[in-house]
Amino acid sequence: MRSINTMGVLLFSAAWLLACSSGEGERPASESPPAQATPEATEVPAAAGGPIDAALAAEGESLMQAKGCTACHTIGGGRLVGPDLAGVTERRSAEFIVGMIVNPDSMLANNETAKQMLAEHFTPMANQGVTQEDAQALLAYFRSRDAQ
Repeated sequence: MRSINTMGVLLFSAAWLLACSSGEGERPASESPPAQATPEATEVPAAAGGPIDAALAAEGESLMQAKGCTACHTIGGGRLVGPDLAGVTERRSAEFIVGMIVNPDSMLANNETAKQMLAEHFTPMANQGVTQEDAQALLAYFRSRDAQ
C-alpha cells in the first residue's frame, strides 16, 4: 500500500512539473539567479494602486494562460494545486503578490506567509521567469477581477 501512495505522489509531482513549466524563461542550471534574489528587492509595480489600466489587465489575463498559471490557479473556481486567486489583492499586499510571482524561491525561503502557504498547499510556487513588467500586468488583472 505504501508503494502505491509513493507512486501517486511521484506521478502527481511529475504532472505538476510538466503543467507549470512553459519552458520559456527558464534559466540554465549554471546561470546565477537574478540580481533581485530577495523579496525585499522586488519592486512594487505601478499597477498596485490607482485606476486599473484595462489594457494592462488584458495583458495580464493573456499571461495567465501563456505562463501556465491556470494549471495551478483559478480565479473564483476554487483551489487547484495552488490557492484560488479570487480576492488575492484584498488578502495580500502588492509586495507579497509581486514577490511570489517574480521571486517565488526567495519568498518561500524567507517569507513566513509564503512558508505557511507551502505547508497548506504542499506544492511550491513554480518560478516561471516572470519579469517585473509581466508582474505589473498580472497584478492589474488580479485587481480588475477583484473589482468585479
